[in-house]
Amino acid sequence: MAEASTVTFFSTLLPSFRPHAHVPHRSLTLPRKFQVRCSVSAGATPQNAVAWGCEIESLESASALQRWLSESGLPPQKMGIDRVEVGERGLVALKSIRKGEKLLFVPPSLVITPNSEWSHPETGEVLKRNSVPDWPLLATYLISEASLMESSRWSNYISALPRQPYSLLYWSQAELDRYLEASQIRERAIERIDNVIGTYNDLRLRIFSKYPDLFPDEVFNIESFKWSFGILFSRLVRLPSMDGQVALVPWADMLNHSCEVETFLDYDKQSKGIVFTTDRPYQPGEQVFISYGKKSNGELLLSYGFVPKEGGNPSDSVELSLSLKKSDASYKEKLVLLKKYGLSASQCFPIQITGWPLELLAYAYLAVSPSSMRENFEEMAAAASNNTTSKKDLRYPEIEEQALQFILDSCEASISKYNKFLQASGSLDLDVTSPKQLNRRLFLKQLAVDLCNSERRILFRAQYILRRKLRDMRAGELRALTIFNGFRKFFQ
Repeated sequence: MAEASTVTFFSTLLPSFRPHAHVPHRSLTLPRKFQVRCSVSAGATPQNAVAWGCEIESLESASALQRWLSESGLPPQKMGIDRVEVGERGLVALKSIRKGEKLLFVPPSLVITPNSEWSHPETGEVLKRNSVPDWPLLATYLISEASLMESSRWSNYISALPRQPYSLLYWSQAELDRYLEASQIRERAIERIDNVIGTYNDLRLRIFSKYPDLFPDEVFNIESFKWSFGILFSRLVRLPSMDGQVALVPWADMLNHSCEVETFLDYDKQSKGIVFTTDRPYQPGEQVFISYGKKSNGELLLSYGFVPKEGGNPSDSVELSLSLKKSDASYKEKLVLLKKYGLSASQCFPIQITGWPLELLAYAYLAVSPSSMRENFEEMAAAASNNTTSKKDLRYPEIEEQALQFILDSCEASISKYNKFLQASGSLDLDVTSPKQLNRRLFLKQLAVDLCNSERRILFRAQYILRRKLRDMRAGELRALTIFNGFRKFFQ
């Protein structure tokens, strides 16, 4: 499945209940699905998996969904479900499709939104009376409808959803520590898991425990919430033309992601349906793609459970961590200013194959600046947070060499972590008693190796650029010194 939209959501899932005191906002475009992956058998599913959805995303469940959608008002489609090379199943063109053509036309009556009718109206009324935000409201809605099985009008849709969404929500702490120790995406995954658990605990404390008949523990538990949030992280879209409303769009779920397209879902007022407009032509039998947004490989793994091939994602990036040195005589003064602008003593910045943000350089300037430059500390901290009205291209020539060396040292320290993991990955202990569990471990290991290779590739490029800049800078200084010494000898 796949949804994509130019949309932003917070990883603070329940802001009004605040399950955690400090969870930084993340900017994510919510689309969906997996691309590069091997088949994961039923043995890859946790023992406490939910009782609904499909073990493996089968064509049968998808075909049943299509029949139900057609009977419920979905117009005839130019795409059909089939097995594909990118993703286990996807939508392929049944006839020639032109560039600029609108497809899907899913009517709003077949879309799940926060305003959708509940099969148990009282359950929804309780949540709305308690002002539960859209994300946890929809997560609870999915669980409520799924638990009704055939009694829910959405049973055909829910039966076509994966029993175990392919996201890092389903990696254990040990698996995250083992396979993603070198990548900063590990911290993002832990934060997301903690946020989901915190949201569930808060709902249970404030609402579920007070209405046990409406929210029985055997249905509304942490495993079912991990499932429903996994579905939302990988499938929920925001529709700009419907005032930014969030929605699950059945059938659009079958679309896979491609880094080479830039088309996304939206509501079309003329046709009164959810559509996307192709940005390239398709021939019969060719898989049709959508974009899940301009995301790094780590973000795609985090929400959708796949990693594009190395070098195939122009939006790929890696987060580089920079840290103040506690031995710095101005450490406390700098830290106060960083906190003033929402930063910390250890901060991550995205690096792409094409370069790095100016905020990273500003942070490096602050980290290496001597006490004699304290009048510039606040300007540096503000620039590092992108919260400044001063000129964007901040430069301090007197400490530029030290700043670049500081970034290079951080870059090479990160590269060494990737090297250590990749060198050891061939000998990781994968000996487990269950062959099916072994399949899961091999799958997760391969995803981790693919991610680490793609992130290390970016760091290698940054390392090369930094070394060249420093070499040229030092060569220029050497030439200047040689010329100066020449003049001095001449006048002696």
